[in-house]
Amino acid sequence: MRFLGKMNAVRVVLALFFLFAAVLPLLGMFAGLLDPAAREVFSSERFASACLNSALVASTATAISLCLALFVAWALCRTNIKGKGFIAILMTAPMLIPSLAHGMSLVFLFGSNGMIARALGIDGGLYGFWGIVAGSVLYSFPSAFLLLYDVLKYEDASPYEAASVLGVPSFRQFTGITLPYLRRPFIAAAFATFALVATDYGVPLIVGGKCTTLPVLMYQ
Repeated sequence: MRFLGKMNAVRVVLALFFLFAAVLPLLGMFAGLLDPAAREVFSSERFASACLNSALVASTATAISLCLALFVAWALCRTNIKGKGFIAILMTAPMLIPSLAHGMSLVFLFGSNGMIARALGIDGGLYGFWGIVAGSVLYSFPSAFLLLYDVLKYEDASPYEAASVLGVPSFRQFTGITLPYLRRPFIAAAFATFALVATDYGVPLIVGGKCTTLPVLMYQ
């Protein structure tokens, strides 16, 4: 009985914590949406444009990051490339760099007066939608890579051995074994990457130009 009483007390404390830490702040936030000033902001054309830009940038960058992450993770786990550990560390190194630094490095290399832009004699049309996508891919790729690489690294090899004995081609093994196995991790990586890009402030601020995303608009 004493144990049950302690369990009930813990449940009450957790319920109160959840109420004050999550429910009440959310209710206060939604109540603030009824304010006339808030309604004016949310109904403005600028806000709608920023939401659309954020959704397009996040979707495009997520698709590119996932494709690159899947290719690199599969290559490291399924081939005999030398220095796999070093390459894996190199792929995750951009996680240590703030997104503002990613944007500044793109400007330094590909901006109107960037080193590579000058060397190649190109205009350096970095600023805008594709500039944000490029910076967002650099920033979000390591997260997607880590999620897929860890799953592939510890995958059971017996289904592939059985498929090889039965004469199943490598491509059929990839589509019939690897892709179904990666379905849930791939979805998790997609959500994580999309959220990371959609909420990023640094890259759109530096290379966004006239393409304003929602985080940048919030800080203006």
